[in-house]
Amino acid sequence: MLLSSHFDTEFVYIDVNYQSMVKQSDISELEQLAASQWGMFTTAQAQAIGLRRNQVSRMVDAMHVEPMCYGVYRFVAGSEPANADLKAAWLSAFPKKTAAERLAKRPFDAVVAAGTAAAALGAGDFHLSPYTFIAASRKQTVRDDMRFLTCSLDESDIVMVDGLPTTSFERTVFDLLRLDEDPSLVDGFMRDAARRCAHTFDFERLAELLGPVASRYGFPEGGESFAADLILRNVSDVLVERAHEALQGAVADICESEAFQTAMRDTAALFLDALSGSGLPSSLETLQRTLIDSIGNLRLEVGGETGHFGAKALVGELTAATGALPKPDVEGVATALTKAAMLPDAPEGDNGPAGTANEEA
Repeated sequence: MLLSSHFDTEFVYIDVNYQSMVKQSDISELEQLAASQWGMFTTAQAQAIGLRRNQVSRMVDAMHVEPMCYGVYRFVAGSEPANADLKAAWLSAFPKKTAAERLAKRPFDAVVAAGTAAAALGAGDFHLSPYTFIAASRKQTVRDDMRFLTCSLDESDIVMVDGLPTTSFERTVFDLLRLDEDPSLVDGFMRDAARRCAHTFDFERLAELLGPVASRYGFPEGGESFAADLILRNVSDVLVERAHEALQGAVADICESEAFQTAMRDTAALFLDALSGSGLPSSLETLQRTLIDSIGNLRLEVGGETGHFGAKALVGELTAATGALPKPDVEGVATALTKAAMLPDAPEGDNGPAGTANEEA
């Protein structure tokens, strides 16, 4: 039976313009759903709205959507989200349910775990694939690039990363170790977590998690020794650096305070007055060097150039105050040091016990 020219023309129009075959309301509903799922949808979700599988294929042919993985598509109009392949894999695990439904349910039906979690957290030398999830109930897949681990998870061991439930840093360490991951990669993950991600490991939680696998790695049961070893080897240097930075900040705040600056000026003035009246002008230079080496350098190293009154200004004042004082010769310096070593109440020229000792010697 021959088709009319009108039917032929209409068929070509339908093949190129897929929206004429699909209700506009269905397209709008699918777009709204995809907008809440990083621009993606599953074939099962499209069918639930009213689209057929071949209609989704025509959307691909028309380059309105692109396939992400088996049964998952993304509208090409929007920008690709971070870790798009991981999100597509997560959607494909339970394709009939929307992301909103799954994220609202507890426990989560699929939590990003192990090496996939490490990559998502941004630490260590791991790849997203094979996509590893912890499922609340037994789950199987025919995909070679996906695997499911069945076990229970404490909600405190779950964090949200780019909208996906993901195991925490502590739980990820445990999962990597129980799956016999290379220990050097686990060490690298912990170092990156502390340094690059600025994560502070919860020692108590890590020790609790590591208890079941501690003996496998040669540590006593309980996990405390194992956790302490991991943190000491991989995180301790970062902790020391943070403590040092915190101390520097605290000292800088003290040095920049008006009370500290006033005390410094007053103390310097007292020293200058006392030394000027003691007949020991050479000691002023020693005082300058001492101040520069101690408080002066501390202020400059910790606070930097802040514009506040600091060691440079203090040293400048000391230099100006001592510049006009006479500079004693070698003999004068020796005389001054001898006077400084004498007891305050000992009259000048008194031999005292020291003189007697010298005479006896």
